Amino acid sequence: MKSVIVRSITGIFFIAFVVWAIVYNPISLWALLAIITGVSLFEFYKIIFKGEFTFMQYLMHITSGIYLTTVLWLEATGVMDVSDSRAVTYAPYLLYIMITFIIELYAKHNEPFTYAAKSLAGHLYIALPIGLLSFIAFGESSILKYSPVMLLALLVIIWVYDTGAFVTGMTFGKHRLFERISPKKSWEGFWGGVAFALLASWGIYTIVEKYGYNINQMNIYEWLGFALVVVVSATMGDLTESLLKRTYGVKDSGKILPGHGGMMDRFDSVFMAAPAAYIYLSLVL
Repeated sequence: MKSVIVRSITGIFFIAFVVWAIVYNPISLWALLAIITGVSLFEFYKIIFKGEFTFMQYLMHITSGIYLTTVLWLEATGVMDVSDSRAVTYAPYLLYIMITFIIELYAKHNEPFTYAAKSLAGHLYIALPIGLLSFIAFGESSILKYSPVMLLALLVIIWVYDTGAFVTGMTFGKHRLFERISPKKSWEGFWGGVAFALLASWGIYTIVEKYGYNINQMNIYEWLGFALVVVVSATMGDLTESLLKRTYGVKDSGKILPGHGGMMDRFDSVFMAAPAAYIYLSLVL
Protein backbone atom coordinates (compact mmCIF):
# COMPACT_ATOMS: atom_id res chain seq x y z
CA MET A 1 0.00 0.00 0.00
CA LYS A 2 2.87 2.36 0.81
CA SER A 3 4.44 1.83 -2.62
CA VAL A 4 1.07 2.45 -4.32
CA ILE A 5 0.66 5.73 -2.43
CA VAL A 6 4.20 6.85 -3.29
CA ARG A 7 3.69 5.89 -6.94
CA SER A 8 0.36 7.73 -7.11
CA ILE A 9 1.67 10.93 -5.51
CA THR A 10 4.76 10.95 -7.74
CA GLY A 11 2.61 10.32 -10.82
CA ILE A 12 0.21 13.17 -10.02
CA PHE A 13 2.97 15.72 -9.46
CA PHE A 14 4.95 14.51 -12.46
CA ILE A 15 1.98 14.75 -14.84
CA ALA A 16 1.08 18.17 -13.44
CA PHE A 17 4.63 19.40 -14.03
CA VAL A 18 4.78 18.02 -17.58
CA VAL A 19 1.42 19.55 -18.53
CA TRP A 20 2.38 22.90 -16.97
CA ALA A 21 5.70 22.98 -18.82
CA ILE A 22 4.00 22.25 -22.14
CA VAL A 23 1.16 24.73 -21.71
CA TYR A 24 3.01 27.62 -20.03
CA ASN A 25 5.06 28.81 -23.00
CA PRO A 26 7.46 27.53 -25.69
CA ILE A 27 10.50 28.20 -23.51
CA SER A 28 9.23 25.97 -20.72
CA LEU A 29 8.50 23.32 -23.37
CA TRP A 30 12.13 23.50 -24.50
CA ALA A 31 13.32 23.22 -20.90
CA LEU A 32 11.15 20.13 -20.39
CA LEU A 33 12.44 18.48 -23.57
CA ALA A 34 16.03 19.29 -22.63
CA ILE A 35 15.57 17.75 -19.17
CA ILE A 36 13.96 14.60 -20.60
CA THR A 37 16.74 14.25 -23.18
CA GLY A 38 19.58 14.88 -20.73
CA VAL A 39 18.36 12.62 -17.92
CA SER A 40 17.27 9.84 -20.29
CA LEU A 41 20.64 9.87 -22.08
CA PHE A 42 22.43 9.68 -18.73
CA GLU A 43 20.35 6.63 -17.78
CA PHE A 44 20.84 5.06 -21.22
CA TYR A 45 24.63 5.39 -21.15
CA LYS A 46 24.79 4.22 -17.55
CA ILE A 47 22.92 1.06 -18.54
CA ILE A 48 24.75 0.10 -21.73
CA PHE A 49 28.25 1.10 -20.59
CA LYS A 50 27.74 -0.16 -17.02
CA GLY A 51 29.34 2.83 -15.37
CA GLU A 52 32.46 2.84 -17.60
CA PHE A 53 31.82 6.36 -18.94
CA THR A 54 33.98 9.16 -17.59
CA PHE A 55 32.56 12.55 -16.66
CA MET A 56 33.82 14.07 -19.92
CA GLN A 57 32.20 11.31 -21.98
CA TYR A 58 28.86 11.86 -20.25
CA LEU A 59 29.24 15.60 -20.78
CA MET A 60 30.06 15.31 -24.50
CA HIS A 61 27.34 12.84 -25.45
CA ILE A 62 24.58 14.33 -23.28
CA THR A 63 25.34 17.93 -24.28
CA SER A 64 25.32 16.95 -27.96
CA GLY A 65 21.99 15.16 -27.50
CA ILE A 66 20.45 18.24 -25.90
CA TYR A 67 21.88 20.32 -28.76
CA LEU A 68 20.10 18.09 -31.31
CA THR A 69 16.82 18.40 -29.40
CA THR A 70 17.30 22.18 -29.16
CA VAL A 71 18.00 22.63 -32.88
CA LEU A 72 14.82 20.71 -33.72
CA TRP A 73 12.91 22.94 -31.27
CA LEU A 74 14.34 26.04 -32.94
CA GLU A 75 13.33 24.78 -36.37
CA ALA A 76 9.82 23.84 -35.22
CA THR A 77 9.21 27.18 -33.53
CA GLY A 78 10.51 29.25 -36.43
CA VAL A 79 12.76 31.20 -34.04
CA MET A 80 15.65 30.43 -36.34
CA ASP A 81 15.14 29.75 -40.04
CA VAL A 82 17.52 26.84 -40.23
CA SER A 83 16.50 26.12 -43.82
CA ASP A 84 18.71 29.07 -44.90
CA SER A 85 21.70 27.93 -42.87
CA ARG A 86 21.16 24.26 -42.12
CA ALA A 87 24.82 23.38 -42.69
CA VAL A 88 25.95 25.96 -40.12
CA THR A 89 23.17 25.09 -37.66
CA TYR A 90 23.90 21.38 -37.67
CA ALA A 91 27.68 21.78 -38.03
CA PRO A 92 28.39 21.35 -34.28
CA TYR A 93 26.37 18.14 -34.24
CA LEU A 94 28.06 16.80 -37.37
CA LEU A 95 31.42 17.56 -35.80
CA TYR A 96 30.30 15.66 -32.70
CA ILE A 97 29.56 12.57 -34.84
CA MET A 98 32.98 12.82 -36.48
CA ILE A 99 34.75 13.30 -33.14
CA THR A 100 32.92 10.30 -31.66
CA PHE A 101 34.49 8.02 -34.26
CA ILE A 102 37.87 9.78 -34.26
CA ILE A 103 38.18 9.31 -30.49
CA GLU A 104 37.75 5.57 -30.95
CA LEU A 105 40.84 5.50 -33.21
CA TYR A 106 42.86 6.06 -30.05
CA ALA A 107 40.75 3.88 -27.78
CA LYS A 108 42.35 0.93 -26.04
CA HIS A 109 39.27 -1.21 -25.41
CA ASN A 110 38.44 -4.24 -27.55
CA GLU A 111 35.43 -2.99 -29.54
CA PRO A 112 35.94 0.69 -30.38
CA PHE A 113 33.48 0.75 -33.30
CA THR A 114 30.76 -0.84 -31.17
CA TYR A 115 31.52 1.73 -28.48
CA ALA A 116 30.94 4.61 -30.93
CA ALA A 117 27.80 3.00 -32.34
CA LYS A 118 26.30 2.59 -28.87
CA SER A 119 27.07 6.22 -28.06
CA LEU A 120 25.25 7.46 -31.17
CA ALA A 121 22.39 5.00 -30.65
CA GLY A 122 21.32 7.00 -27.61
CA HIS A 123 20.70 10.03 -29.82
CA LEU A 124 18.68 8.07 -32.37
CA TYR A 125 16.69 6.38 -29.61
CA ILE A 126 16.14 9.40 -27.33
CA ALA A 127 17.30 12.85 -28.51
CA LEU A 128 15.80 12.71 -32.02
CA PRO A 129 12.31 11.48 -30.95
CA ILE A 130 12.13 13.99 -28.11
CA GLY A 131 13.14 16.73 -30.54
CA LEU A 132 10.32 15.70 -32.88
CA LEU A 133 7.84 16.48 -30.10
CA SER A 134 8.47 20.16 -30.89
CA PHE A 135 7.04 19.70 -34.39
CA ILE A 136 4.01 17.91 -32.96
CA ALA A 137 3.53 20.71 -30.41
CA PHE A 138 3.71 23.54 -32.92
CA GLY A 139 2.24 22.03 -36.07
CA GLU A 140 1.20 24.99 -38.20
CA SER A 141 1.43 27.49 -35.33
CA SER A 142 4.39 29.72 -34.46
CA ILE A 143 6.11 30.77 -31.27
CA LEU A 144 3.86 33.86 -31.19
CA LYS A 145 0.72 31.72 -31.49
CA TYR A 146 1.53 28.70 -29.41
CA SER A 147 -1.15 25.99 -29.18
CA PRO A 148 0.30 22.58 -28.18
CA VAL A 149 -2.99 20.67 -28.51
CA MET A 150 -1.55 17.74 -30.46
CA LEU A 151 1.33 17.20 -28.04
CA LEU A 152 -1.03 17.19 -25.07
CA ALA A 153 -3.33 14.83 -26.99
CA LEU A 154 -0.40 12.50 -27.69
CA LEU A 155 0.54 12.29 -24.02
CA VAL A 156 -3.05 11.99 -22.76
CA ILE A 157 -3.71 9.13 -25.17
CA ILE A 158 -0.55 7.33 -23.97
CA TRP A 159 -1.41 7.87 -20.31
CA VAL A 160 -5.00 6.70 -20.78
CA TYR A 161 -3.82 3.71 -22.81
CA ASP A 162 -1.31 2.71 -20.11
CA THR A 163 -3.97 2.98 -17.40
CA GLY A 164 -6.57 1.08 -19.41
CA ALA A 165 -4.08 -1.64 -20.34
CA PHE A 166 -3.02 -2.03 -16.70
CA VAL A 167 -6.59 -2.29 -15.39
CA THR A 168 -7.88 -4.69 -18.05
CA GLY A 169 -4.66 -6.70 -18.02
CA MET A 170 -4.79 -7.19 -14.26
CA THR A 171 -8.48 -8.11 -14.43
CA PHE A 172 -8.72 -10.26 -17.56
CA GLY A 173 -5.15 -10.89 -18.72
CA LYS A 174 -4.42 -14.51 -19.67
CA HIS A 175 -2.71 -14.49 -23.06
CA ARG A 176 0.81 -13.05 -22.99
CA LEU A 177 1.55 -10.30 -25.49
CA PHE A 178 5.34 -10.73 -25.64
CA GLU A 179 6.32 -13.14 -22.89
CA ARG A 180 10.00 -13.35 -23.87
CA ILE A 181 10.48 -9.63 -23.22
CA SER A 182 7.66 -8.53 -20.91
CA PRO A 183 5.93 -11.44 -19.13
CA LYS A 184 3.28 -9.29 -17.45
CA LYS A 185 1.78 -7.73 -20.58
CA SER A 186 -1.24 -9.45 -22.10
CA TRP A 187 -3.31 -9.20 -25.25
CA GLU A 188 -6.37 -8.53 -23.11
CA GLY A 189 -4.57 -5.58 -21.55
CA PHE A 190 -3.47 -4.30 -24.97
CA TRP A 191 -6.98 -4.37 -26.47
CA GLY A 192 -8.45 -2.90 -23.30
CA GLY A 193 -5.91 -0.09 -23.51
CA VAL A 194 -6.77 0.46 -27.17
CA ALA A 195 -10.46 0.81 -26.28
CA PHE A 196 -9.64 3.36 -23.57
CA ALA A 197 -7.35 5.26 -25.95
CA LEU A 198 -10.03 5.43 -28.66
CA LEU A 199 -12.51 6.77 -26.12
CA ALA A 200 -9.94 9.33 -24.99
CA SER A 201 -9.33 10.36 -28.60
CA TRP A 202 -13.07 10.77 -29.18
CA GLY A 203 -13.30 12.87 -26.01
CA ILE A 204 -10.38 15.07 -27.07
CA TYR A 205 -11.95 15.57 -30.50
CA THR A 206 -15.24 16.60 -28.89
CA ILE A 207 -13.53 19.12 -26.61
CA VAL A 208 -11.28 20.71 -29.24
CA GLU A 209 -14.21 20.99 -31.68
CA LYS A 210 -16.46 22.57 -29.10
CA TYR A 211 -13.94 25.15 -27.91
CA GLY A 212 -12.21 25.82 -31.22
CA TYR A 213 -8.87 24.19 -30.38
CA ASN A 214 -8.93 21.81 -33.34
CA ILE A 215 -6.53 24.04 -35.28
CA ASN A 216 -5.51 21.18 -37.57
CA GLN A 217 -9.14 20.57 -38.53
CA MET A 218 -8.82 16.81 -38.09
CA ASN A 219 -12.10 14.91 -38.34
CA ILE A 220 -13.14 12.18 -35.93
CA TYR A 221 -11.75 9.38 -38.11
CA GLU A 222 -8.36 11.07 -38.33
CA TRP A 223 -8.33 11.50 -34.54
CA LEU A 224 -9.15 7.82 -34.07
CA GLY A 225 -6.41 6.92 -36.55
CA PHE A 226 -4.03 9.12 -34.60
CA ALA A 227 -4.89 7.23 -31.41
CA LEU A 228 -4.28 3.85 -33.05
CA VAL A 229 -0.91 4.93 -34.42
CA VAL A 230 0.08 6.29 -31.01
CA VAL A 231 -0.91 3.22 -28.97
CA VAL A 232 0.66 0.68 -31.33
CA SER A 233 3.94 2.60 -31.52
CA ALA A 234 3.84 3.32 -27.77
CA THR A 235 3.53 -0.41 -27.09
CA MET A 236 6.56 -1.06 -29.30
CA GLY A 237 8.43 1.65 -27.40
CA ASP A 238 7.58 0.09 -24.07
CA LEU A 239 8.70 -3.34 -25.27
CA THR A 240 11.90 -1.89 -26.72
CA GLU A 241 12.94 -0.45 -23.38
CA SER A 242 12.01 -3.73 -21.69
CA LEU A 243 14.31 -5.49 -24.18
CA LEU A 244 17.09 -3.02 -23.38
CA LYS A 245 16.77 -3.52 -19.63
CA ARG A 246 16.50 -7.30 -19.96
CA THR A 247 19.58 -7.38 -22.21
CA TYR A 248 21.67 -5.49 -19.66
CA GLY A 249 20.10 -7.01 -16.56
CA VAL A 250 18.53 -3.96 -14.93
CA LYS A 251 15.07 -3.56 -13.40
CA ASP A 252 14.61 0.21 -13.75
CA SER A 253 16.48 2.77 -15.82
CA GLY A 254 16.99 4.95 -12.75
CA LYS A 255 15.54 6.15 -9.44
CA ILE A 256 14.76 9.79 -10.16
CA LEU A 257 10.98 9.24 -9.87
CA PRO A 258 10.03 7.38 -6.65
CA GLY A 259 7.75 4.47 -7.44
CA HIS A 260 8.20 4.90 -11.20
CA GLY A 261 11.90 4.31 -11.79
CA GLY A 262 13.84 6.54 -14.14
CA MET A 263 13.06 9.09 -16.84
CA MET A 264 13.40 6.45 -19.56
CA ASP A 265 10.83 4.31 -17.77
CA ARG A 266 8.31 7.16 -18.01
CA PHE A 267 9.02 8.13 -21.62
CA ASP A 268 9.87 4.80 -23.24
CA SER A 269 6.50 4.84 -25.03
CA VAL A 270 7.14 8.36 -26.33
CA PHE A 271 10.47 7.37 -27.90
CA MET A 272 8.55 5.34 -30.50
CA ALA A 273 5.23 7.20 -30.47
CA ALA A 274 6.80 10.59 -31.31
CA PRO A 275 8.28 9.58 -34.70
CA ALA A 276 5.16 7.58 -35.59
CA ALA A 277 2.84 10.47 -34.66
CA TYR A 278 5.04 12.93 -36.56
CA ILE A 279 4.87 10.79 -39.72
CA TYR A 280 1.10 10.29 -39.35
CA LEU A 281 0.38 14.00 -38.88
CA SER A 282 2.68 14.89 -41.80
CA LEU A 283 0.69 12.57 -44.07
CA VAL A 284 -2.79 13.46 -42.82
CA LEU A 285 -2.54 17.23 -42.48
